Amino acid sequence: MYIQTKTEGSGPILARNASSEIDCETAALLRAAIRPVFVSAASWANLTDILKDKGYRLAFRQGRLCITDRATDARVCGVRFLGFELRELVSRLGRPIVVARGNGADGDVLSARPVVSGT
Repeated sequence: MYIQTKTEGSGPILARNASSEIDCETAALLRAAIRPVFVSAASWANLTDILKDKGYRLAFRQGRLCITDRATDARVCGVRFLGFELRELVSRLGRPIVVARGNGADGDVLSARPVVSGT
């Protein structure tokens, strides 16, 4: 994925999306702000609600659990980047509620089961 920006007198500049190439200062701040949320979460609902308040959400992208930006849906980082394994989160919080999205191994982690209305 590339980001296009316009400059005076020339065509667009194509720059790589930096979501997978976070600089060390941003990485340290992200870990300091988000890691405690995962450590203290009592449930998936609790975790998703706190992340929502911070402007993030949990989602599976290409089969990996990651944090995405709520406004743009852009991938911020994977939970492994924060030092967590999905297996350890599942053993502590239970199985997450995931709704499939798209054709790949993508899905959104929900805070509660969707309500199914009867006819």
